Amino acid sequence: MPSATSPFEPVAAVWTSTEGSMAQQTAITRWPNIVQGMIDDVEKTAATAGPLQQDTARTIVLCLSKMKNEIVKDQAMSPLNTAYGRDIGGFNTLLAEGQNYTWHASPWLFAECYMYRRVATIFAASSDPFWQKYDVFKRQKDETFAKSRNAVEELAMRYINVTDKVEFASSPNWTEEEKMLFLEMTQVALWGNATDLSLLSNLSLDQIQGLQGAEAILKSRKNIVDDDTEDVWKYLSSTPSADRRIDIVLDNAGFEFFTDVVYAAYLLRSGIAQCIKFHVKDMPWFVSDATPDDVDSLFQHLDNHEIFPDRRYLDPLVRQLREYFETGKMSIRQHPFWTTAHSFHVMETEGAGIFRSLCSSSLVIFKGDLNYRKLTRDGLWPHTTPFAEAIGPLGKGSGLKILALRTNKADVCVGLESEEHVARLEHEAPGSAWVRNGKYAVISFSDGR
Repeated sequence: MPSATSPFEPVAAVWTSTEGSMAQQTAITRWPNIVQGMIDDVEKTAATAGPLQQDTARTIVLCLSKMKNEIVKDQAMSPLNTAYGRDIGGFNTLLAEGQNYTWHASPWLFAECYMYRRVATIFAASSDPFWQKYDVFKRQKDETFAKSRNAVEELAMRYINVTDKVEFASSPNWTEEEKMLFLEMTQVALWGNATDLSLLSNLSLDQIQGLQGAEAILKSRKNIVDDDTEDVWKYLSSTPSADRRIDIVLDNAGFEFFTDVVYAAYLLRSGIAQCIKFHVKDMPWFVSDATPDDVDSLFQHLDNHEIFPDRRYLDPLVRQLREYFETGKMSIRQHPFWTTAHSFHVMETEGAGIFRSLCSSSLVIFKGDLNYRKLTRDGLWPHTTPFAEAIGPLGKGSGLKILALRTNKADVCVGLESEEHVARLEHEAPGSAWVRNGKYAVISFSDGR
């Protein structure tokens, strides 16, 4: 058990055996369903493939079915084959240290990462190059994005209408109008995993410039339980923006990635950033996480007139996004650390290369629930624990400027102002629903000082 007195250790990590936790529910119910979805996908693809690919698919299905059976029966988690990646040794070391980990009695963060890494080894072990490179989640990601038509076209309209009319200044001469636009666009990035844009305040330029705009933004922030947006703006608006690089560690592909590139385009267009680096996963991960192929898929989808027939705002936006990628103002980066089971507390030792790179960034934005869990070591911290404390070595004294944009979908949540605030939320959404149902969120900032 980690020491409760250390500022770098949570009181306890969330385990799949923690009674009543989302981790326990996930292990017992969600994981078998997720693996069954993989089996169904492989069988659907194999149905239209050649005989050799069908034979290989049967082997893959057997391996996935074996893993599903192990999960359902709560069997021991077995070592991974080290032939399929240098990172696998790290998984096996953690597994050995845990000794008797089973699917329903292990640290949630480790077990979930182990499951997706094991899936990757199953495909990598295939003798067929087609299956070795197969993204078992691609069909699901593509179908989900295709259903986001209205949200994509609406967000394109809002971005073009507002950014084309605002005359952006530069630091230190930011205007109140620009601050309000920053608040609005940051919320777009925050709620990007929801295609229902009703969560946003939907401001026109005139509203942004008026009092009603401030009221609308304030109202839309009521479900942000730790809201450090003002602190982020103060940092960005009080420091020189020339040569400023912002890194975004991505979460989901599809619509959320679309909102991320729109947010990045706004940061570049406004002069807040001079270049943006997006960090993606090396392999299919946690069902919908963004990989390099998902970047190409995004533009393929956006160019598809059948999926997105209203081109009035989408075409000029896509042209702008392509230009940013072609000129290097937006770029994609990969690092194997993102698909290890390690929390970010050990990034300096286990992911030294990416740690050094992030140290040279002006701001590192971590998107989504998994990144937040890794930032906080997936610990059951008291909800009033300061964010800068919960992120341990990446917080106080690190020099890193970290912004976490996360909708609450797991048990860990820190940064709340008081126990009274926690009590109000528990009354409003009892049974810890406010940390699990995705309707509440955090915008948490640490300045690294």
